[in-house]
Amino acid sequence: MFTTTVTPPETPFMIITWSFSDSNIITSTTVNDTGPAYSDRITLFRSTGSLELRNLTLSDRGEYTITIIPDGAAQFVSLRDLVESSSSVRLSCSSSGSSLSFLWLNGSSEVTASDRVQLTDGGSTLTIVNVTRYDQGPFRCRVFNPVSNGTSDPVTISISYGPENINLTLSPSQEYVEEGSDITLSCSAVSKPSALIQWFLNGDLLSDTGPELRMMNIQMSQSGNYSCQAFNDKTLRSQTSQPSAVTVLAPVSNVMVNSSTTDILESSSSSVRLSCSSSGSSLSFLWLNSSSEVTASDRVQLTDGGSTLTIVNVTRYDQGPFRCHVFNHFSNCTSDPVNLLIIFGPENINLTLSPSQEYYDEGSDIILKCSAVSRPAAQFQWFLNGDLLSDTGPDLRMMNIQMSQSGNYSCQAFNNKTMKNQTSQTAAIAVVKFSNVVITPNTTDLVEFNSSVCLSCSSSGSSLSFLWLNSSSEVTASDRVQLTDKGSTLTIVNVTRYDHRPFICHVFNNFSNYTSDPVKLYISYGPDNVAIKGPESVRVGDFTMLYCSTTSVPSSTFTWLYNGKPTSLHEAVYIIKSIKSLDSGTYTCSAINAATGLSQTVNFSDCSLAAGRASVVTAGCLIIIATVCGTIVYGIRRKR
Repeated sequence: MFTTTVTPPETPFMIITWSFSDSNIITSTTVNDTGPAYSDRITLFRSTGSLELRNLTLSDRGEYTITIIPDGAAQFVSLRDLVESSSSVRLSCSSSGSSLSFLWLNGSSEVTASDRVQLTDGGSTLTIVNVTRYDQGPFRCRVFNPVSNGTSDPVTISISYGPENINLTLSPSQEYVEEGSDITLSCSAVSKPSALIQWFLNGDLLSDTGPELRMMNIQMSQSGNYSCQAFNDKTLRSQTSQPSAVTVLAPVSNVMVNSSTTDILESSSSSVRLSCSSSGSSLSFLWLNSSSEVTASDRVQLTDGGSTLTIVNVTRYDQGPFRCHVFNHFSNCTSDPVNLLIIFGPENINLTLSPSQEYYDEGSDIILKCSAVSRPAAQFQWFLNGDLLSDTGPDLRMMNIQMSQSGNYSCQAFNNKTMKNQTSQTAAIAVVKFSNVVITPNTTDLVEFNSSVCLSCSSSGSSLSFLWLNSSSEVTASDRVQLTDKGSTLTIVNVTRYDHRPFICHVFNNFSNYTSDPVKLYISYGPDNVAIKGPESVRVGDFTMLYCSTTSVPSSTFTWLYNGKPTSLHEAVYIIKSIKSLDSGTYTCSAINAATGLSQTVNFSDCSLAAGRASVVTAGCLIIIATVCGTIVYGIRRKR
C-alpha cells in the first residue's frame, strides 16, 4: 500500500499517474489506463491518489513515482523528470485568508533567497534553478497573518543524479586466482534512480548485467581486465570504472626431474644436466640438494628460467638427492628425489686385524678387514707374501689358524667403473703354537715334615713365563720353596699339612696365556691333640660314654685301656650302658696313624662314683655329661 499525504480535494483530481521505472502502472482521468502487468494486481484510491499493489514478485523492486494534477490547476507536485544541475522547479503556495505572509521550510530549515533560490509573488512562489540532490525536501509552506497561521502538507521532489563515484571490487581480493575457483566482481555507483550496470572484458561488452558478476569454476581463458559501466536512464549519463585485472593461474602439478645421465665419473671434464618440468602457469623453480638450496656458482648454472640445473666438474659431493620445487603465486609442488651416481676411487685403502696383536696362538681365529673409499663399492682381492689368494671380499676370515699361515698379508681394491686399483700396506701375522699346560708331581703321598715334593710344569710354545699359584695366592721362593728351570719347577721341602691346597701353573707369553688343571697334594700328618671327653661324675646305673678325639690324616685307629689293661674296644667312643661302682678308674685312649707311624695316648680319670645308693651328682659333672651326650648324639645323627 502506497499511502499519500494529500488531503482529498472538493473536486476530484484531474489526472493521477503512477509509474515504475519506465513502465506505466496506471493513468487515471475520466477513465483508467492500466498497464498490462498490473491489470489484476492494483487498486487506485482516487480521492487521495493512494495505490495498493498485490502479488509482489522480485521484479517489483525499485522506485515508484506518482504525479497528481488537480482539477482546473497546473501541475503543483512533480516527483519525476528532474535532473540534478540541469532542471528547475517552481512551487506555488495558495491559501484563503487576508493579509497573508508566506514562509518556506526545507525539512526544519527556513528557505531563503540565493543565486539558485527565488521567492516571488509575495513569497508564495518558490523557484529553484539547477536543482541538486539536496533540494528534494520535504518542502512545506507556512502561511500566517496577525490572527492565525497554517502549514501545508509536505512535498518531496524526486531529483535524478549520477552515476558517479563508480567502484569495482573483487572478492576474494587477490592478485592471482586459482583455476577452478569462484570469484565475484561487485560494481557500485552513486545514482538516482539506481544505475543499470554492464560488464566489459578487455573493452568488449559482456552479456552479463547487474551489480554483481559471478564467475564459477573460473578458467585461464577468463583472465583479463574487467570493468563495469553504470548508466542512469533518467540523467542519461554513464560512468565506467577503472579496469581490474583478473589473472587466472593453473595450479602446480606433475613436477618431474630428468637427468642427462645418472652414472658420472668424478673429473674436471664431467658434467650433468637436470631438467625440471611441471604443469601450471607463471611457474618459478627452486632446486634443492638434500635440504640446501642450490645457487649459481662457477660450477653450477641455472638456465631456462631456473628449470634447468647444470653442474660442471662434477665431484662426489654432487650426488644429491636433488629435488625441484615449483611454485606460483598460490600453489607449489616438489618432485621426487633424484640421486646421481658419482663414480670415484678406490682411495684411502685400509687394512685392519681383529684381534690386533703381535703373535697369534695356533688354532685361534683372525679376521682381516679391508676398506676403501670407492663408488661403486670396490672389489677386493687378498695376497699372502705377494701371492694372490683365492679369497675375495672385504673380510678375510681365518678360522683355526696354523703356523703355516704366518706371513705378510695385503689387500687390493678395484673399481670396475674407474678401472683403478689400490693396494694396502702389509700386515704381518705370526702364528705360534702354545697349549697343553700340565703339572707333573714326582710323588703325591707325602708325610708332614718328612717329605719333599717336586712339581714340574710343561707347555708347548715359545718365550714362555711361569707363575705358580697355591689356591689363589702366588707362590714365591723361601727357605722351604725353590723355583727352578726358569720357574717351571716348584720344589717344596719338609712339606706341612698347609701345603695340600691345589697348585696351579699359569703359563704366558706376549700374546696369550694358559692355566693348568689344579693338582692337590695328599699330606699325611698326626695324630695330634688327642683328648677324651666324658663325665666327671655319674651315678650307678647311668648310661655313660667316653669320646676320644684327634687331628689326623688319614684317620687314626683307637685302642682303649682300663686301669692299664687292654680292652676289646677299637672305636673312638667307649660306651658303658649301665655303670657300676666297679667301673671307677682310669681310662686310656691311644690314637695310631698308620701312614705316619705316629701314635699318641691320653688318660681320663672319672669323677668319684657314688657307692651304693648315691643320689647326688655335682653340678659340674651334670653339665659335662649333658654336653658330652649332646655332642655324641649329634655326631651319631650326622653320621647316619
